[in-house]
Order: sequence, then structure tokens, then C-alpha cells
Amino acid sequence: MNIADEAIGAGNSAGSSSFRRWMRVMPALLLVAAAAFVAAYYVPLHRAHVLLLEEQRKSNQRGKELEQTLSQVRGELQAKTAQIEKSEAERQQTEAAKKSGIDRVEQLKAELAGKLDKHVKKGVAAVAVAEGQAFVALSESAVFLPNTVDVSPQGQALLCQVSGALSASGGGQAPLRVGAVSGPPASVPAPLQAAYPTPWELSAVRAATVTQTLQDKCSVAGARLSAVGHAEHDPAAAALGETKLPPGRVEISVALPGASPAAK
Repeated sequence: MNIADEAIGAGNSAGSSSFRRWMRVMPALLLVAAAAFVAAYYVPLHRAHVLLLEEQRKSNQRGKELEQTLSQVRGELQAKTAQIEKSEAERQQTEAAKKSGIDRVEQLKAELAGKLDKHVKKGVAAVAVAEGQAFVALSESAVFLPNTVDVSPQGQALLCQVSGALSASGGGQAPLRVGAVSGPPASVPAPLQAAYPTPWELSAVRAATVTQTLQDKCSVAGARLSAVGHAEHDPAAAALGETKLPPGRVEISVALPGASPAAK
């Protein structure tokens, strides 16, 4: 064997040995490369994926919470809207009732004034509707005989007409309240002052006499009647306003349907 053959053989042997070493090293290199790939790409990607999942979970939770809050706010808004609509409806109903009540009051006043027009024009009667009551005030001269507490025939007819008009305004069977005002003592005739020394006595007797006449002559049930003497005081003056009637008068009132009038 010559030197060339030996060199070739040695080279082949060395190449085989290097190849075998490389083949032994190759798996380790591949493992290192795989580990480096996992470390460089997979782990960060996995972490990013986990973070994204967590963010998505949090976003979903926030979305649910926002949806619940929105639902609650929507419910409260609907409740508030319903309350506002109810209040507005009640306000409109109240205004309509008030307007209707005012219209009805004016209508009743006109009806009473129409029925008693002749006496109103003569200045012996005045009509008013206020505070849930209809009033008719009559001059004492139109009701009583001069210088007495006795009801005149004309006064009797007038009282029956007034009680009928007021009963119609009050619904037919509403109570009638009779009040008498004597006027200042200086305006009371001497014969009456002698018989009834105080305005309270005079007004009380006149109120009772008118009430008795309404029951006996005008067929008004006694249970519907009440009488009160006011002496020279006139609690109905504000309702009657400016009238041309003399201070001595008889006032008959009736509560209107659906009203709760204050006592007069």
C-alpha cells in the first residue's frame, strides 16, 4: 500500500469519525434549537394568549355589569317617566276639574240670578256662589212685615221661590242654612228694640221664624233646615261682595254637590 492509499484511508476514517460526532451532536443541537424556539416564540405567545383570554373575561364581565347597570337605569327612567306622566295627567285632570268647577259655579250663579232676576233688579235680593255654597241674601223689608218679626205674604212667596231655586242648585235634598243679620242697633226700629233688646235676640228670632216658614209654608223638610242669628255681624258679606241690600237681611245658603263648605 502506498502513501496515497494510506492518506485516503486516513481521510475516510477521519471523515467517518467527524460524521459520527456530528450525528451525535445533531440531536442536542436540535433540542437546543427547539428549546430556543419555545423560549423565544411559544412562551411569549402563550402568555399573550393567556393575557388576552383574561382581558376578554374581564371585558365580558364589565359588559355584563354595564348591561345590568343600563337595564337598571332604563327601569328607573321608565319609572320616572311613568311618574311624570301620571303627575302631568293628574295636573291636567285637576285643572280640568277646577275649570269645570268654575264654569259650574258661574252657571249656578247665573241660574239663581235668572230665577230671582225680578227681585235682584228691585234691590231686595242678591246672589252669590263661593266656597262651595250658593247664597241668596234678602232684604228684611222683603221678608218681614214692618217693625215685626212676622213673615209677610210676599215674603212667604219669596222664601218659597228662593228655597226652590237653592234646592235645585244643591241637588234637591241638600240642607238649607238660614242666617239672619239684624244690622247695627241704630238701624233697628224702636218697636223691635223694645221687644228684642239685643241684636242677638232679634236675629235669632228672625232666623227661627224664616226657618219655620220654610218648613210650614214651603214644604221644606225640617231635617234639612238649620237657623242661626248673627246679630249685626255678617259672615257671608265677603261672599256676597258689594250689594245694595240694607244691613238687616236674611241669608239662605246651600252646599253645592261634591263640596265641603266651611260653616258660615
